[in-house]
Amino acid sequence: MLKRLSALTAITCFLATGTAFAANPNPNYVKLIGKYTRMSDMDITDRVQVDSDEGYGFGAAIGRHFGMFKLEAEVATQESDINNFEVNERGGRSFEAADARIDTLMLNAYVDVPVAGDFWVYGGGGFGGAAVTVSARDYDADETVFAYKLMAGVSYYFSDQFGTELGYEYLATEDVSYNLIEVEDISSSNVVLALKYMF
Repeated sequence: MLKRLSALTAITCFLATGTAFAANPNPNYVKLIGKYTRMSDMDITDRVQVDSDEGYGFGAAIGRHFGMFKLEAEVATQESDINNFEVNERGGRSFEAADARIDTLMLNAYVDVPVAGDFWVYGGGGFGGAAVTVSARDYDADETVFAYKLMAGVSYYFSDQFGTELGYEYLATEDVSYNLIEVEDISSSNVVLALKYMF
């Protein structure tokens, strides 16, 4: 009886392992990324607050699955309009043509956990560099600083080759200095949609 139970347990474990491996997608992947972005309001030299608007972004990444873990390199860009600014929290002035752009090169790490069928949930973070550019009329300034982000969302795998991701991303950078002008509190809350090809 004990031998039969041991054999049954071994077979069950083998089948469960085979199912888990079968559920895993192909290990290597590339993906295309689209973003709906919302920049935070930025402070300039502690006196001027810049009101940012909604924006958009896109990017691409290449990575690899290690079981439930993923490691990837990502390049992306996003841009948001600047609506107006306030000086010492008084009044404000609108910009006719001004925007803030963040170009990033990041190394990201995820945990991707299966939950139901071909649906997985993921969470992770990343770090790297960001070129932050502020443009207003004839004024154009940029600086490259450290950046990091946190991510969470859901993945769906159509097959071993194709999948998609939908999630939330919080992106933030170090403060930026343009000569004597310092821009603080640079961050963005993004909704991210990605299409993946796995091989």
